[in-house]
Amino acid sequence: MTNLLKQCFLNAYLRVRMMWIRYKYYVPFIELTKNPKLNQWNLLKNILHQNKDTHFGAKHKFTSILSYNDFQNAIPINEYEDLRSYINQQEQTGEPCLNSQQPVMYAQTSGTTGEPKNIPILNATIESYKQSQSLFSYTQYSYDIEVYSGNILAIISPDIEGNLSTGTPYGAISGLIYKSMPTLLRRSYLLPFEIFAVSDYEIKYYLICAFALKSENITLIATPNPSTILRLKDIIDTNFENLLRDIESGSLSCMEELDPEIRIKINCKFKPNQLRASQLRELKKKRGSLIISDIWPNLKLISTWTSGNCSTLLPALKVQLSSKSFIGEVGYMSSEFRGTINLDIRNEIQVPTLNENFFEFVERDEWGSKSPDFLMLHEIELGKDYYIFVTTQNGLYRYFINDIIQVTGKYHNTPTIKFIQKGDGVINLTGEKLYEDQVNKAVLKVIKNYNLRIKFYVMVAYSEELKYRLYIQQPFKAAYAHEIEEEISCLNIEYMEKRKSGRLKPLEVVCVEKGTAEEFKKYNLNKGQREGQFKLIRLLSDKDCDFDFNKFSILESC
Repeated sequence: MTNLLKQCFLNAYLRVRMMWIRYKYYVPFIELTKNPKLNQWNLLKNILHQNKDTHFGAKHKFTSILSYNDFQNAIPINEYEDLRSYINQQEQTGEPCLNSQQPVMYAQTSGTTGEPKNIPILNATIESYKQSQSLFSYTQYSYDIEVYSGNILAIISPDIEGNLSTGTPYGAISGLIYKSMPTLLRRSYLLPFEIFAVSDYEIKYYLICAFALKSENITLIATPNPSTILRLKDIIDTNFENLLRDIESGSLSCMEELDPEIRIKINCKFKPNQLRASQLRELKKKRGSLIISDIWPNLKLISTWTSGNCSTLLPALKVQLSSKSFIGEVGYMSSEFRGTINLDIRNEIQVPTLNENFFEFVERDEWGSKSPDFLMLHEIELGKDYYIFVTTQNGLYRYFINDIIQVTGKYHNTPTIKFIQKGDGVINLTGEKLYEDQVNKAVLKVIKNYNLRIKFYVMVAYSEELKYRLYIQQPFKAAYAHEIEEEISCLNIEYMEKRKSGRLKPLEVVCVEKGTAEEFKKYNLNKGQREGQFKLIRLLSDKDCDFDFNKFSILESC
């Protein structure tokens, strides 16, 4: 009876909170979509005014920008390396170099040079993210009020992963929001926050599986990449009996190597549940093998990425689910900014965050031309693909993230969009964002170390297998794959993390005959590339490369 009363109270609290979110955030956001041109311009004016006295603002004469054309003429397109010196100088001196406010933390992600990118997070940034997350929780609740009726399995990164030399922390904004959730809502979250601080991925994922498996009433799973869910299912299958014994005893068997303080906090929240262990054991005995819908029969929603390379993982996930469960797009987002809010989970209506970021677009085929035509949000057209550029409230001005989006429709007068893929030279299978330049540096370093004379190599990403395969001419040893991975991991922290967690499989090396380079060139020329403009791209997706390297592979280790 006590549990029933608690659930009734929680349901009542949720209804009141969702009504408040609707009034506070949802209705004002919907109003903005009716006039995106005016509201985007007002936001941009506000960003420029707030930062007019920064070093960047003074250099680019923010006070003289009176129109969108002025904005285009005054500020060039920027990548992170164009802004790094401003960010570093502000962090070291405290002077307003890029932002009028001092960052309170940084979101860290990999950079093209091997040095991580530190994205400034201001107090205002955190508030914006909290509002966006509240708005998204309202749309999930509107999809099905039972989404929040049970336990929530949310897998995020820790809010603090380390500190810069100045002492300022860096980490994940998702972790910060997770910790700041209202107490009543946080009780629905299954995982103790301390789990996210565990650095050993084998232990971390085992702990996540133990807590998740102990609950029959998971109604929402939230994690950006579907590969994480498939990885958890593999761990459950492999360690099923060990996990059940832990659930029966209430003692986790993988904790010996953890910090004693973290171990105690996690163990305190892991209570024995002999009935649940018995039910799962009997269920597996009856069915032979379990799928996700067997383990969590009340699951209503999986909130994850469904576009780009992640779409190739959805069939493997869907066969694990019953008709009661739905896979909903979590929205276009990155470490740099949150790009959309999915206002309609079932129909995937992703509206750009026009209250947070100023957006510009260039048609996909125009980017790279001498004078590409930049468009504002209200000008982009249904069905077309565009490169996206964003000006944020935390110092990213006309920022090029190398993402391609597609216009899917309109919500009132605001175009809706979805992420399609990374642009040229970047592959993102599981969130690693591997750059062609990083591959080149890693391969060339190993070639130099062994004094090899090799001119041809191409790395191909296989989205369904979740692995990279390096095709390289003789003389090269397949055993060098480990050394290349070590070099890539030094250059790309996300690649390293995805490999440690097992979400990304080991790199494979396939040696090919010396004539492969010429055959590969012929293949590209036959597809329409011009002889004088041919450029060998060394990092490709399997979607963009159907060249049969197997015809030229050397079976014996080279």
